Amino acid sequence: YIFKNINLEIDEPFLKLRMLSIQSHRKIIIFSFLFLLIGSLSIYYKIGKPFINIEKLNASKEEAIQKNILDNKIIKENKKKLNQLILKSKNNPSNITLLLDLATTASRANNIEVEVSSLEKLLILKNTPKIKSLLAQAIVRKANGQVTSKAQKLIKEALKENPLDPGANFLSGLALSQIGDEKQAFEIWVKLYKNTSIENPWKKNLEINIKTAAKNIGISDKNLAIYLSNKKSLKTKINKEQINEKDQSLRINQMVEQLADRLTKTKANLDGWLRLYNAYKILNNRDKAINAIRIAVQINPDRLDLKLTLLKELLPSSIKPNFTFETENLIIDILSLNPNNSEALFFSGLLALKKGENKDAINTWELLIEKLPKDSPIAKEILQKIIDIKKLN
Repeated sequence: YIFKNINLEIDEPFLKLRMLSIQSHRKIIIFSFLFLLIGSLSIYYKIGKPFINIEKLNASKEEAIQKNILDNKIIKENKKKLNQLILKSKNNPSNITLLLDLATTASRANNIEVEVSSLEKLLILKNTPKIKSLLAQAIVRKANGQVTSKAQKLIKEALKENPLDPGANFLSGLALSQIGDEKQAFEIWVKLYKNTSIENPWKKNLEINIKTAAKNIGISDKNLAIYLSNKKSLKTKINKEQINEKDQSLRINQMVEQLADRLTKTKANLDGWLRLYNAYKILNNRDKAINAIRIAVQINPDRLDLKLTLLKELLPSSIKPNFTFETENLIIDILSLNPNNSEALFFSGLLALKKGENKDAINTWELLIEKLPKDSPIAKEILQKIIDIKKLN
């Protein structure tokens, strides 16, 4: 169009060159279109229709809604049963069967506090590896998956009395994984996997942990399949008796320090600092554990659970609380993220009491009591504190 309508003299060779260029561009466009068409068809062939099946989508949404309704119904029913069992256990506190039923129902009702307290009472009455294993599992769930020193002690005792206990073995592997010993965690989990029935509902979760550990230590999917099969050539062997406990402790300490050294060079690694925190907790190195969780809070300051963990580390229940500028700010931050948080409300009231602000302490603790079960020991204890403060006034 331009060549035909512009009033300029154009050399014939130049015109031919431009026309050839235009033709070549047309060919490129045509080939590109064909390439895209063939590519799209091949992708379509491999993955199927690129459009969303609305019926399937709606069906999956409906299925998820129904599952959620069912789960909530089960939790509600178990909460109702739990309240009945709590009343029964008050009249018969030494009934082993009742306490076990109470712990089981509390677990199903997502009441971790009652589950732990029931298992602790049960352990006093019936000191068995199974109860120790169940209590360790509950403590770990309460700590958001962290294998605490208390849980670690219970795991060791349970495995000493019953080396085949599945729950204790799983947590033993988890504790090792959290301090960076993925190889030994992998070995423990593989052995547990082979001894776990295929009908067991938690075998799939165990398989996920095994795959994660395998990836971390560089085992391919092909070799992993062999590990998980019953072939004797790669059957995992664990012989803890051959490992000198002193040497093992030294090796773990070295591994933890190597992890700490790596993290100082890459401070933004949140998962790494949480693993280091867990490792120092297991090694009972409180100061280094606090420093690790403090850095984790700095990396992600919006994580409520991290701030709560740091607050509990700085104000442990075993010693008289020492409020500092850091702890005061933590309490304020936690309550700004969740005004109904029980731990922060308790410490906020205690801090007010320490400052001589008795009215604020009473108001805060009265608010806290509203959030707690009426018959819980902590609610009764706080109520008594309020009564004592009012007497002083």
